[in-house]
Amino acid sequence: MTSGRDEQPDPEDAAHTVASLWALRACELLCFFMFATAMPWQQPAAWFSIIAVMGVLRWWHVNRPAFRALPKVHRQRVYRIYMWVLMSFVGSSCYFLYVPGNVPMLAVLMSYLLGNATLIAVRLTGDAMRTTIALCLAVLPTSVRLIADGMGGNTLLVLMGVGGFLMTMTMVFLSRAQEIGVLRQVQHRRRAEAAADTVTALGLAKSRFFAAVSHDLRQPVHAIGLYLTPLANLADRAQDAAAQRAIEGITQSWRALDDLLSQVLDLTRMDSGAVQAELRPTEIAPLVDSLLRQHSAVAEAAGVRIVTLVRRDAFALADGLMLVRVLSNLMDNAIKFSPSGSTVLVALRRGSSGWRLQVRDAGLGIATEAQARIFEEFVQMHNEARDRRQGLGLGLAIARRLALLMNGDITVRSALGLGTCMTVLLPWAEKPPEGEPSKDRPSPELAALTACMGPVLPPPVFNMGRVLLVEDDALVAGATLDQLTSWGLLVLHVETAEAAMAQADFAEVAICDVRLPHAASGLALALNLRELGQKVLLISGETHAALREAASRHGLPLLIKPVSGAQLLSALQAL
Repeated sequence: MTSGRDEQPDPEDAAHTVASLWALRACELLCFFMFATAMPWQQPAAWFSIIAVMGVLRWWHVNRPAFRALPKVHRQRVYRIYMWVLMSFVGSSCYFLYVPGNVPMLAVLMSYLLGNATLIAVRLTGDAMRTTIALCLAVLPTSVRLIADGMGGNTLLVLMGVGGFLMTMTMVFLSRAQEIGVLRQVQHRRRAEAAADTVTALGLAKSRFFAAVSHDLRQPVHAIGLYLTPLANLADRAQDAAAQRAIEGITQSWRALDDLLSQVLDLTRMDSGAVQAELRPTEIAPLVDSLLRQHSAVAEAAGVRIVTLVRRDAFALADGLMLVRVLSNLMDNAIKFSPSGSTVLVALRRGSSGWRLQVRDAGLGIATEAQARIFEEFVQMHNEARDRRQGLGLGLAIARRLALLMNGDITVRSALGLGTCMTVLLPWAEKPPEGEPSKDRPSPELAALTACMGPVLPPPVFNMGRVLLVEDDALVAGATLDQLTSWGLLVLHVETAEAAMAQADFAEVAICDVRLPHAASGLALALNLRELGQKVLLISGETHAALREAASRHGLPLLIKPVSGAQLLSALQAL
């Protein structure tokens, strides 16, 4: 394993540009013209020619793709050789450009060399050995000659030589200190990157875990929900009060487990990036009207009046299903925390950069210092006893993430004793052309979301008599089989896609799980059965968007587990 220092790019990897090549050659050419006025022109010409040829050769060599593909240790060796050879020729100015007795020209020479040294020190930060040798080769020969010539009685030359020596040593020490600082910064950055990678890896591992087990987690919950309906019917027929109370308790526990599982999995999928918003122009008023009808019974029971002030033909760039979930959660909270006799207001306002969809209540309000925490997981205000009937503390966390996925947000304005106003910020959208089909009609998922989950069902009426059930989980298959037969349907259960195709003529309708044994696809099986004239209902414990899109694209109804008896009945009657 290479060290952290070896993994860093070489200081010269990005230094050899066309601009730097011509800038350096221009400075050297200027030196040639200056010194050609004070000495035979052949000496500065020879010096300039050697340095120019060496500089161009180095630039051409190190910019070749084959050279850049070499390992760093090989590139570093070549860079050092080129630098030291080139600085040796620069240092040869102690002969080629040295004008004895001409103090002004010698001062110009020392200025040029110190400027060159400064460029080297800045350019080579990160390689102290290359910097030190290059500085000594470039400056010290001229410094030594100046001191030697000044020993004859010219103190100024001695001071110039000593100054060149001291400046060289200072640059060496500063370059080393700079290298140490850069290495420390690199180490700190790597520690931060390693910590970030660890956090990311943990998040991905958690997401992969939940994605892998979500199907298996939903299976038993799905089976429990299906078993509840026949149990409730039996208890009602037997008029057994104790059994009815027990079933009601089981139903409430099942709903709590279903809610917790769904919300935790939703949070995990959103945090992992598995959930993507399908943004399209969505009219807000029909969604609000639908939610008003959905929440009217609960509001009436709580003695709360719901008033909506939403203009028609107002379109937002949003995901219709996500927006329904966000608004449903906010309206649930508003009704829950509003006192009897108060009003919940749902209003749409036009903001400076988008729509402001507000839900106001007249509840207890939220303290200013607690408002930022309400969007955290499992945080509940005014529920110190952790009463499960008041929710799990995940609704606002999910709503906030859904709003962010739609390029919006949720803000809160509240004060203790003055109620709360939750505002959903949404981007504007143009009204779709008249000929374009509506995109905000309720999807199968929306129907499943708003379906009644009560266990006692009305007498079912079907336009079918036989059902082919394709399900490999024995527990789920048993619960579904009992539910369907209790409705008077004749059911044939198979576990594999091959068996389903062999028994395709048995029924008019097939219920297919999406994940089947031997890596078979329930979606592909559904399409094959539909070609044979059967109606097909898909059921899955997987919740990723690709499956919903595929089912919608092929016109196949899809239910996401856990599915209650009411949802299954509604879906079958809609076929």
